Amino acid sequence: MVGPAHAPTIARPMTPSVSLLRRFDARGYELWLVPALVAAIGGVTLASAGADAGVLRGLVFVGGPLLLLSGLHARLDGYLHARARLSLLPLPLPPARSWAAASGPHRVGLGWTGLFGVATVAGAALGAGVTTRQALGLVGDFAWLWLLAAGLEPVIPAAGAWLGRRFPEERPQRRWQERLGGGWTIPEAVVHLYAPALGVGTAALLAMPGQLWLDLWVDGQAPPIELLVVGAIAGVLAWGLGRVAVLAYARGMFEAVPWVHEAVRTLAGPAVPEEVPRWLLWGRDPMQHLVVRQFWRVTPVPGLRLWALLIGAAWVGLAAAPSVAATAVVVALASAWLVPGVRLRALGPARARLAGSLPLPPSARAGRSLGAWAVLGAPVVVAAAGVVLAWSRAA
Repeated sequence: MVGPAHAPTIARPMTPSVSLLRRFDARGYELWLVPALVAAIGGVTLASAGADAGVLRGLVFVGGPLLLLSGLHARLDGYLHARARLSLLPLPLPPARSWAAASGPHRVGLGWTGLFGVATVAGAALGAGVTTRQALGLVGDFAWLWLLAAGLEPVIPAAGAWLGRRFPEERPQRRWQERLGGGWTIPEAVVHLYAPALGVGTAALLAMPGQLWLDLWVDGQAPPIELLVVGAIAGVLAWGLGRVAVLAYARGMFEAVPWVHEAVRTLAGPAVPEEVPRWLLWGRDPMQHLVVRQFWRVTPVPGLRLWALLIGAAWVGLAAAPSVAATAVVVALASAWLVPGVRLRALGPARARLAGSLPLPPSARAGRSLGAWAVLGAPVVVAAAGVVLAWSRAA
């Protein structure tokens, strides 16, 4: 006898892994470069404040949120703004998978920011001559702010997804979108103008009771127990909101992603690249010109980075007193200028295919140009000369 016919089984489509999704929007130096620069500038500011613990606490209270805000866009880019979110949007991927893919770089960026902040505060405090107890208190002030920000930051992309949708005209959310935007961008993208600053500001507000309790304890006073209780409640609230933020993100991600990318294209204007300075294109080596142009095109705001490096080196060499903190600023500015060049490695095979059949030296046919890196490294050499000049005058 022939057994009963079995219905054919249909294979369920496999869901891509989180690690595979992260490859669509790899994050690198963006997660640490700007926070490193801001931390270096903060170190100069703290070093110039002297040994007054009250002044140092005020600077940490103001500078901590600024440090967190400086790298916020790079940390949160993968949730809604990354090109991968728009490219993968038509696929039947659960929002929780996209959330998990974006949360990995977010945690890495937070780790770098916390490391830079703690190192800067500790180094500047000990260098200023305060007691070890006061230095630990300053580090604790920043660490508590960072801990609450780490719990609360996921609420920012969740709010962007929830409030970045198109609401019916009669809904109050639509009216608020139109009023708060002021016509500067499309209504659906208005939340992205306010959410980052409000998120960091809320973290600073929630951190205040714990910071006050710690400062009073460091000063040898008896801090009120109410401050400790309110600080603990603030920590639970921050981390609790961060854990449930994925639910709001899942509700609005598919509707919000197209609108935020439409707003980015509208604000970006025509795709006209910034002109490369003529002095960077000296010589007649075509591969050198190509590499320099590629460096200029793949680097965000290259002109600003270049002039900031040269002006910062001139400031240290001619006007500022030489110090480790001032030198750290120049090193950070040099990194901001050169580090984006790591992207040129990925373009090397394309350069080799382009120049492989041309009458060029072997290195050029392989897509390499030492002359280009000599040109791009010249501003760093000039900056180093400014730092050396400052230290030689002080010797």
